[in-house]
Amino acid sequence: MLVYGSDPHRALTLIDSALIVGNINDFTASFLRAKVYANTLADGRPDEAIGICVQLLQHDSTQAVTASRADKRSDILQVLMDAYRVKEDDEQWLRYAIERAQLCQAWGQETEALRIEADIALILNRLGRSEEGFAMMDKVMAALDAGGPSIDRMDAGIVARKRRIHMLEEQGQYADIPSLAQQILDKIADYQKRPSAYAEDSYRLPPGAEPREWYCQFCQSQAWGFMARAYARMTPVDLDRVRKYTTLFEQSDYGKRLGGRKMITPAWKVLGQWDKVLAVDDEVEGRLGGDTLNTDFAAILMDRAQAASAQGQPELAMEWMKRHSELQEKLHRQQQESEAHEYAAKYRAQQQEKRIQEAQTLSARRIVMFWAAFAMFALALVFAFFAVRWSRRTVEDKAPAAPSPVDPELFDTIQRTILEERLYAQASLQRQDVLDRFHISRRTLNELLSTYAQGRSFPVYINDIRIQEALKLLDEHPEMTLTEIAGTVGLTLPNFREQFKQRYGQTPTEYRQTLRD
Repeated sequence: MLVYGSDPHRALTLIDSALIVGNINDFTASFLRAKVYANTLADGRPDEAIGICVQLLQHDSTQAVTASRADKRSDILQVLMDAYRVKEDDEQWLRYAIERAQLCQAWGQETEALRIEADIALILNRLGRSEEGFAMMDKVMAALDAGGPSIDRMDAGIVARKRRIHMLEEQGQYADIPSLAQQILDKIADYQKRPSAYAEDSYRLPPGAEPREWYCQFCQSQAWGFMARAYARMTPVDLDRVRKYTTLFEQSDYGKRLGGRKMITPAWKVLGQWDKVLAVDDEVEGRLGGDTLNTDFAAILMDRAQAASAQGQPELAMEWMKRHSELQEKLHRQQQESEAHEYAAKYRAQQQEKRIQEAQTLSARRIVMFWAAFAMFALALVFAFFAVRWSRRTVEDKAPAAPSPVDPELFDTIQRTILEERLYAQASLQRQDVLDRFHISRRTLNELLSTYAQGRSFPVYINDIRIQEALKLLDEHPEMTLTEIAGTVGLTLPNFREQFKQRYGQTPTEYRQTLRD
């Protein structure tokens, strides 16, 4: 699966092939697809990763009752964290990070829990809770530095320091960054000096001298990059140190990669090396594939404006700045529209949850009233004169008649509730949810479906409703994407495509094209 980062389309093909030949099961295939969708920006598919993972969390094999099941659930939660990080939804990122940290703590994975808490500290800082975030990060770093040498704690400690550096950059506190970067260098130097003293307990670092040496060089190069970038942003700028650490960084393998060269661009700007900055921008633009409505291209336009100004081309600089301002305005409008859509979706979800809670509360009250009446009835029987036969007859006389299993009004009530309260939109909707909601047995529901739903099973019945509702959205809301429509009716995009084609003989895209024609 290492291929997912560099060639996600090939990774998806490999997953499908492995599933066909039986090397992996459906669960594993779904998880790997979600991992690809969450960890690459190809096709912009973090929403699909989220939809898959939410369904996988309902699977029996991810209920954390054994260590292996807990590991599966932890892996899925990590993918959800990655997906929401890509979406820049910090609140949901925080939610799943907290759940994963608690899961790791419950199963004795203390170092991994601390590693996740470093992420939580970073998220808190982004949410404006910087004091709480920095306090948590201090606690994490102190806990990881305690105890004897350990590869896993060393790696987690380095990760925590990188997260803290990002927090300091977000706060503009550049003066505190070099000391943290030096701590990373010191940890790597100590490991290189006495590797045999470090316990072999890391799943993140593969064994063997060559991959370990690559890891050490990578961490060193990042530390040099952090230093160069920090000294370039301080006031006044320390040009000698900027040059020193920029030179060390450029000589490293990571410094020759696109990710590394993007990292060091603030130092190049201070040093006036605009040719290197623009070369990185050209490569990034090439990878965008003509997509210019994004923050990456906005940053490119700003770089070109600054370069033109530094090179004595004010008119060209003004032209680039004009394009940058126009793009920023478009992105701002796009973000507002996206936030409005998201707020509306959250409001609908909250309203639906409120209705469900009200129904559950009403059901609980009815149960309490039933048992209270039953208790009073039983007490009366104790003092009654008649025998057990009379008490049974009394219960039978007073008990309300159960609805007929084939009562059309009961079926209409169930179907109307599913449609009006949009229960079908819950991807995790199960047969048991309906049984509990209407206080009926599995047999009763099966007889209702057999009589009034052409004998369809419950999953088929619900999916038919979902596809019918999706068809309405296709007809009435041409502005909605297929991913949005699938999520609105409780399906993942692949399931939506497959079931729509089975029902109507064409894909949703083909159907939408017929509407346009």
